[in-house]
Amino acid sequence: DEYREYIEKDAALARRFQSVFVSEPSIHDTISILRGLKEKYELHHGIRIADSSIIAAATLSNRYISDRFLPDKAIDLIDEAASRARIEIDSKPEIIDELERKIIQLKIESEVLKKEYN
Repeated sequence: DEYREYIEKDAALARRFQSVFVSEPSIHDTISILRGLKEKYELHHGIRIADSSIIAAATLSNRYISDRFLPDKAIDLIDEAASRARIEIDSKPEIIDELERKIIQLKIESEVLKKEYN
């Protein structure tokens, strides 16, 4: 923990801080937080985020990610899912990519053969 590493060791510095304990928000509160952040993530990733995705992120991250707390783990889940969706939109289907590579390879081979026979 950074607090323990940097501040707690220095008594004079530690006196200038007061501990404030904040409990983890509920799933309902997390959904509200995510709805507030939704537009920023949509603009950043250039995609639309469905409300069902927000609800699923809050619910499933609470259920399956145990080493972190809400809303952080739900926010990261939305961010990574949006990033992956954008990458899939931008990338070509695998079959088209393979065909384009094959075309390039055949063009190179064709040029080599032309040079050999000329």
